[in-house]
Amino acid sequence: MSPKMKTNVLFHLTAWMILLTCLSTLEAAETKTDLATGLAIAKSWNLVATHCMLCHSTKGFTAVRLDRRNWEKIIRTMQEKNGLWQLGDIEPKILDYLEQNYGLSEENYNPKIRRPLLD
Repeated sequence: MSPKMKTNVLFHLTAWMILLTCLSTLEAAETKTDLATGLAIAKSWNLVATHCMLCHSTKGFTAVRLDRRNWEKIIRTMQEKNGLWQLGDIEPKILDYLEQNYGLSEENYNPKIRRPLLD
């Protein structure tokens, strides 16, 4: 390979690395996180902070990715076994927030892994 060709390849590789770094930085900047709670700042995040952080930190559920049905199951379990109060009209807002910010996404989908069967 000629020196000119090597320089050309190196230039293109460097350009791609810079582009990918910029794109990942932009993607990370889209979702802002509240420093005090660790929650993604989005619609209804304050409701989740108010109701969920009374009993536990957010470190547990911010690492979890569940669909809406399973988030609802967790809420029901906490209501039945741990004394969580009825959330009433705010429950759909909390579920919307959890689903949108800590839900399953298509990028987490792996067709080689069988998904659990629905109840």
